[in-house]
Amino acid sequence: MPTRHTSVRRATAVTLTALAAIAAGGVASAQIPGENRATQVFPVDDRRIQLAVQGPDTATGSVSGSIQNNTDSNLTCTGVDGSPAGTVTRDTIVAQSVDFYAQFPYSPLQPFTLGVQGPGFDDQVFDLGSAVGSAPASLAQMLWPDLAAMSPIAQSYDAARLAGQAVSMGTSLSVPARTSQPFTVQLPRPSVGGWQDFSTGVFVTCVLDGQRYVFHGYENGRPAVIPDPSGDTGRFPGS
Repeated sequence: MPTRHTSVRRATAVTLTALAAIAAGGVASAQIPGENRATQVFPVDDRRIQLAVQGPDTATGSVSGSIQNNTDSNLTCTGVDGSPAGTVTRDTIVAQSVDFYAQFPYSPLQPFTLGVQGPGFDDQVFDLGSAVGSAPASLAQMLWPDLAAMSPIAQSYDAARLAGQAVSMGTSLSVPARTSQPFTVQLPRPSVGGWQDFSTGVFVTCVLDGQRYVFHGYENGRPAVIPDPSGDTGRFPGS
C-alpha cells in the first residue's frame, strides 16, 4: 500500500510538471519567457463595427439586434477556429468575456497524452482545460492565470444555457459596407420552465485588415461592475 501512495504522488507531480511545460508553450530559445507560445491579441475597443441588441421576447424566445459596419468594405465575420462568429447571452457574460480578452491573449488549447506508470494508471489523453479545472484554485491561478480566469466565465455560460439565455449566431456573419444589418436569433428552450427576461449582450469577433477584433453591445449599456475571478472590479481601459 505505501508503494501505491508513492506512485500516486509521483503521478501527480509528473502531471503538474507536464501541464506547466505545455501551458507555457515550452522554453525553446525565445528571449522573452513564453514568447514562443501560440497566442494572439484581440483588441476590444475598436469602433468600426457597432452592435445593438434588444431584450428577449419571452413568449417566442427570440432576440433581435443589429450589426453596423462602419468600414468601406463588405465584411464576413467568422469565429475563431470554426467557432461561432457571435453569441447572444447575458450582458454580464459578454462583459466578462471582453475583459478576459483585454487581459489575456487568445491561446488555443490542445489535448496531450501523458503516460504514467504505476498501479491503476494507463496512458490517457488529458485536455489541458479539464486538468486546470481539477487543480486547486491557487495552483491554477499561479500556473495558468488565463485558464483560471476562463473557468468562472464558462460556468456562468453553462448556467445561462440551462436557463435558455445563450445562443450562437452561426459560424459567419456578412455585413455590407456602410450599412446596418439586422439579426434575429432563437434562444433554446430552458431546461426547466419557460423563457425569462434577462439583460442581453452580444459578442462578435471579426478580422479587419488581417487583425481579429472583439466587438460587443449591450441592451442596457455595459454592466456597471464586473468582478473578475481575482476579486478585482476593474475594467479594461476605455470601457
